[in-house]
Amino acid sequence: MSRKVEWTKRASASLDYYCGHIAEESPSSAKKVRREIVLTAKTLSKNATLYQLDEYYPDNEGDIRRFFRWDYRVVYQVREEKVVILNVYHTSRHPDKIK
Repeated sequence: MSRKVEWTKRASASLDYYCGHIAEESPSSAKKVRREIVLTAKTLSKNATLYQLDEYYPDNEGDIRRFFRWDYRVVYQVREEKVVILNVYHTSRHPDKIK
C-alpha cells in the first residue's frame, strides 16, 4: 500500500529553522541535511511502519513513529491513507521537555 506523505506547517517551519542555522556556517551541509530528511520522509509512503514508535509522544496510540537523521528526530503519524510529518526536533532537546 502506498500512502501520500504530507508535512505539517510546524514540521516544515522546524526543518527550515534548523537548516537555516546550519546554512550560516555551511550552505552545502544544510542542503544535504534537508535533502536526506526529505528523502527519508518520502520513503515512508511505501513502508510507513519502518521506524519504531515514538515512546516520548504524549498519548501515542501506536500511530506516532520517529526516525533520526544526524542530530534530528523526525516525528510522524501513520494514518490509513497518508503519513503526516508532525515535527522535526534537534536531539539536544530532551523529549520530556518538548510540549
